[in-house]
Amino acid sequence: MPTENFIYRLPATQIVPFWEAIKFACVQADEVKMEDRADYFNELLQSLLSDKAQVFVVLDSKRILHTIAVTRIAFNKVNLKKELLIQCLYSMTMIDNDAAIKYFSFAAEFAKKEGCVRIVYNSRNPRIWELAMLNGCQEQYRSFALDLGGN
Repeated sequence: MPTENFIYRLPATQIVPFWEAIKFACVQADEVKMEDRADYFNELLQSLLSDKAQVFVVLDSKRILHTIAVTRIAFNKVNLKKELLIQCLYSMTMIDNDAAIKYFSFAAEFAKKEGCVRIVYNSRNPRIWELAMLNGCQEQYRSFALDLGGN
């Protein structure tokens, strides 16, 4: 019989005990290059400790970590309305569709409570795309980049 999972928002005082797991999740989900990691993690840690970014974790009844999500509340530059940006979403275990719906509903409730009108996130992971569609998300755009080298 599977154990039940619980979603928690980490307060600033709990960021440090989870810091290595947060860094691992962000490197995996955001594909942070080695040369960018120091700046990336300095900014992220400052944002988490000052509550400009949030961390949510999924733990089972044995307190085993399954999923990490890093979010930020941002203003859309076009309509000036609040949006919940899911910056990082990483699962150490496979998420089934029912769990994905439960977790997304939790994120939607948090976003509504914070006055957000939309949830947005970017991913190169096809499974994340599938989960997005399952939860009623619509693709907004595709992003392309050309690396010109140098600094």
